[in-house]
Amino acid sequence: MATGTTERKGAVPDSTTQTESLFAKAHEDLYAAWPVLDGRLQRATEALHEGKIEQAKRIVSKVLERYPDEPDCFNLQAAIAHHEGRNDEAESLAARCVEQRPENKAYRYNYALLLLRLGKADETIGQARILLAAEPANPLFRNFHAMLLCRKKQFADASEQYRQLTEDYPECTELWSMLASTLRSIGGHTEDAVDAFRKAVELAPWMGTVWWSLASMKTFDFTADDVAAMERQLALPPASAQHRADLHFALGKAHGDLKNYEKSFQHYTRGNAIRRIDLRYDPDDTTDMVRRAKRVFSPELFREKAAAGHDSIQPIFVLGLQRAGSTLTEQILGSHSQIEGGGELQSILRIVGDDVMPRTGPDYPNGMEKLTAPDLRAMGEKYLELSKPHRAQGKPFFVDKCPFNLWHVGLIHLIFPNAKIVDVRRHPIGCSLANFTMSFAHAPPLSYRLTDIGRFYRDYVRLMAHFDLVLPGKIHRVIYEELVADLEGQVRRLLDFVGQPFEPSCLEYYKNDRAFNSFSNEQVRRPIFDDAVDRWRNYEPWLGPLKEALGPVLDAYPGVPDFEA
Repeated sequence: MATGTTERKGAVPDSTTQTESLFAKAHEDLYAAWPVLDGRLQRATEALHEGKIEQAKRIVSKVLERYPDEPDCFNLQAAIAHHEGRNDEAESLAARCVEQRPENKAYRYNYALLLLRLGKADETIGQARILLAAEPANPLFRNFHAMLLCRKKQFADASEQYRQLTEDYPECTELWSMLASTLRSIGGHTEDAVDAFRKAVELAPWMGTVWWSLASMKTFDFTADDVAAMERQLALPPASAQHRADLHFALGKAHGDLKNYEKSFQHYTRGNAIRRIDLRYDPDDTTDMVRRAKRVFSPELFREKAAAGHDSIQPIFVLGLQRAGSTLTEQILGSHSQIEGGGELQSILRIVGDDVMPRTGPDYPNGMEKLTAPDLRAMGEKYLELSKPHRAQGKPFFVDKCPFNLWHVGLIHLIFPNAKIVDVRRHPIGCSLANFTMSFAHAPPLSYRLTDIGRFYRDYVRLMAHFDLVLPGKIHRVIYEELVADLEGQVRRLLDFVGQPFEPSCLEYYKNDRAFNSFSNEQVRRPIFDDAVDRWRNYEPWLGPLKEALGPVLDAYPGVPDFEA
């Protein structure tokens, strides 16, 4: 691998220029081929891009008075409606544009992007294929289609498309990185994935995101030459805050590989500090939300709405903090003949935003008493419908392992009173440090500061303790360290809870060739090891603030302390 540096004196590196110009030019050409000709609508478009929503709405309304069937107006109205959360209206308007002007690729691309944002994968890929059939060489459409194949977990097909794209555009760093990511998701292609990531950093050694992609491969170890190459990049003017932060995270992993734990921790701390600069997060808000949830989700509420929800038993909700072992738990369950691994579904999160809060008000979870039995059953139907694209195997049961569902346990039980909920928990320090050393693409606040992580973990334990009290026996707890120490015993307990007979295949989960995209890709494709259980002890000299923030939760683990009311 080349370890030289790209000179940076305020100019954008050549590889970035090619990456950005490739897709930016294709994007620009698309809209240039199908321009908005009306000057008023051009001004409305500019206003929309500047966030001047009301101004854009007024202009569009005036144009519609004279031209009531103008698709450019509908196109803008669709964007405005989506911005304001009126998604059904946005979809209808975007579809109307395509119906009126099926040859207009800009309308169709906008429609496909909207469908993607609405989680309608099958409909999106249908539109993408129409675009690709019309312009099979267009790199924007090719990349979009390959990305959608990844969304549908068709990583083998996606990798072939990305491989062809890298052959056509060999200097495009992003394409090499995407090829590597898809190869990694298939399994059994680790060396090819590393080679593709290596090609990406050879083209753009300053791109911290690519170095971090290598670092996140748990079976990959950096060399001293890699460390020197990354440190040279940090000595140059930064390409961006994100790349600089990811260089620090990657160097944290690299120094950890070399057992330079003090330097490792210093780099993780610097990476987190950069990511925290523009963050607006107050841990008191999380604590307040837990207080509201404890007040709202009372025994009385659950008794009152005991028969109100949907009667399906298909979903199994696996939740907990990130880096606690939820991917491993899902892989174990998904290796059962009757259970399919659905991945991190966003369906509950979407229902909260689109269906719950319009009825209950913005101060979630207040207002749960306003949800009627028809409301809850309709939400259940919508959830099952949204989940269908993720159930390619058609098994009777499926796992939704979205970790953020931990904030919606009460709502989940109201919607699906018969569904199984599994809470995966890992040692407070081990889990917290794993979050601190992870550069998430869309990082939750708990990953930036040790004290915030500790408080977040404590609030999570407090919240789940409440549901253990008001929903006795409804939540099964998997303790990661116990799972590692006694795999068969814990798997038998887990399967018994979800109502399925024991199958030996669940102990050989690593033989499951299911393709999925997760930071834990490599780990769940190996037999279980205890190498991660005590990793945090290497960093113990610097974890005092975390221990203090965790408080009594640390001493009580795997039990829970007596929390105040």
